[in-house]
Amino acid sequence: MRLAAACVSLMIAAGLAACSPDAETIDVSDLEAVPVEAPYSAEADAHAELDAAYVRAEQCGTRVLVKFGGNWCPDCRIFAGMLQLEPIAGYVAEHYEIVAVDVGRYDHNMDVVARFGLEALEGVPTVIITSADGEIINTGTAAEWRTARERNPQDVLDYLVRYAEAPVPADAARAQTTRP
Repeated sequence: MRLAAACVSLMIAAGLAACSPDAETIDVSDLEAVPVEAPYSAEADAHAELDAAYVRAEQCGTRVLVKFGGNWCPDCRIFAGMLQLEPIAGYVAEHYEIVAVDVGRYDHNMDVVARFGLEALEGVPTVIITSADGEIINTGTAAEWRTARERNPQDVLDYLVRYAEAPVPADAARAQTTRP
């Protein structure tokens, strides 16, 4: 019940923010990301975290953003750092449920990768955005963040805004929203 109330509060705040004249012109181009030291946990139960994210997304009307990566990867740490910058973090909190999945050196949680119909990852970070019922929204751009160090926070925010509001593609693949 508390989660539902929190979701309603977030949606009301998001609605009010959307009515403000500055809602469409959030400018974070002058911010600089600081790499996060260890954004991925090898001990985390990635399946359970992903299952919980889908439940929250259904209750709150948000999307699920899954970051596949490893702490050894500078681009993964930089991308994670950009997600923590305000106002990006605020936007993410209103529109996404985030799950960070540690893939080690492509030898850990590969069964979680398979939930998205992937046999392997081309590189990390790989970012997959789905609807609450698992429809993959950002088909074709999931590997775009492998060069996060060459990007800026405005690129991240623009990407997040685009996919928070994008319609589900007609030919969207579907991720498994519950543990196989």
